[in-house]
Amino acid sequence: MSYEVYGPYLPAVMLITFIGLFIWVLLPGNKKRFDEASQLPFADEDDAPAETDATNNGRNEK
Repeated sequence: MSYEVYGPYLPAVMLITFIGLFIWVLLPGNKKRFDEASQLPFADEDDAPAETDATNNGRNEK
């Protein structure tokens, strides 16, 4: 099968996918999860994994 067979249907598939994602985003049940995800960049640094020591750039001396 090639583009000549499936090509005419691609815009319809893309439109249906877009509409499906749009509806999924707007469903009320997803609001809490999206609100939590939107606040992740502002999360406390204490929750992040510890960074390596800047003096040794992450290398171990032998």
